[in-house]
Amino acid sequence: MRRGLMLWREQELSASDVQARQLRLERAMRSAGLDAFLVYTNHVRSAGVTYLTGFTPYWADALLLIVPGQKPLFATALSKRVGTWIRSVNPTAEIAHSPKPGRIIGERLASYGCRRIGVLELDRLPAGLAEEMTSVAAFDFLDGSHLFADVRSERDERELNLVRQADILATQALNAVDPTSGHLGEMLGRLERAAREAGAEECYVAVAPDLGRDHRLGRLAHAAPGETFAIRLSLAYNGVWTRRTKTFSRNPDLQARLNKVEDTFERLSSGFDPETPLSDQFLERSEATGITLVDWRLEAPHGTLPLVQIAGKEHDTVLRIPYGVLSATFDLDHMIMLAAGPVGLNSSKEVREVAT
Repeated sequence: MRRGLMLWREQELSASDVQARQLRLERAMRSAGLDAFLVYTNHVRSAGVTYLTGFTPYWADALLLIVPGQKPLFATALSKRVGTWIRSVNPTAEIAHSPKPGRIIGERLASYGCRRIGVLELDRLPAGLAEEMTSVAAFDFLDGSHLFADVRSERDERELNLVRQADILATQALNAVDPTSGHLGEMLGRLERAAREAGAEECYVAVAPDLGRDHRLGRLAHAAPGETFAIRLSLAYNGVWTRRTKTFSRNPDLQARLNKVEDTFERLSSGFDPETPLSDQFLERSEATGITLVDWRLEAPHGTLPLVQIAGKEHDTVLRIPYGVLSATFDLDHMIMLAAGPVGLNSSKEVREVAT
C-alpha cells in the first residue's frame, strides 16, 4: 500500500480542474462517435484515473466510466468500509462497491443505451472485467488509447504546478544527502525521511554505488559507496510523479566539478523544447563545457502509467507531451555522471528565452 498521506487539496487541484479534464475527454469522445469511455486501474496502473479524477486508487481493481452529460462512475472491488475515505478524495465521481465492478459498469452502460465504448489500453483490460460487463449486454469495445493521449497531451497548469512541487520535494531530499557521512543506507534513510516529512505520498530510491565500476541503478543500499555514486529518487505528490537523479562524490573538489555539470543539465532541462530533437538541443549547449552526452531517455505520463519512456538516444523525435522527465548519462573526462529531472515545465516563451 502507499504509505504517504493522501487527501483532497482543493487549493492545489480543484474539483472544477478535474471536471475540465473530463469535459475535454467528452468532447473528444463525441467527435469520435463514442457513447462512453472506460479507464481501468490497479495499484501500478492508476495514472489514467488519477488524471481524470485527481484520485490515486490502489489496493484493488476498479473501473472509471465516463459518459457525456453524466457524473463519472468509479466502480471498485474495495468494500464499503473505505467508501467514506474514497468519496473524500474523489469528489467528482459516483462511487460504487462490488466484488464484480465490471457488472456494475455493464448495468450502467445498458441503462444509458451505450454501445460504442472506448477503452484506454483495451489490450490490457482484464478479461474477467470484460466478461462481467458483457454478461449484462453486448457492447462494442474500441481502443481509445490514441484519443486519450491527445487529450492528455494538453498542458495543464494545475498539473504542472504539482510537478513543480514534487520536484521541490525531490530536490530538497537529495540535497539532504551528505556524501561523506558513511554508509549508503544511512544516506538513503535521511533522504527518504526528508521526502516523506515534506509531504511525498510515495518515493522509491535506486542507487549506483560506484560509478567507476557500474553506472546501472538498483536497490543496493547496503553497498559501500565508491568515490562517485548516484542516487535516483522517484517521488509522488498529489498524484503526479517525477524523478531526480544526482551524482555525488566523496571528494569535495570533484563534487564542485560535478555540480557545474549539473548546472549545465539544469539549463538544458529548463530550455527543453519538445518540438526540437533533444540531441540537437544538447549539442548547442555542450560544445564549451567539455562534457559528452553518452546516453539519454525521456519519460512522460502515458495511458495508465505515470511515467513511460517515449524517446531516447536511439529514437530521438519531435513530441507532444504534457511534461516529462529527462535522464542523461555524461562522460566528464572519462568519468561517468548521471542526472535526471523534469522538463517541459516552462511556457513556450520561457523556453525561447532560456534557449537564447
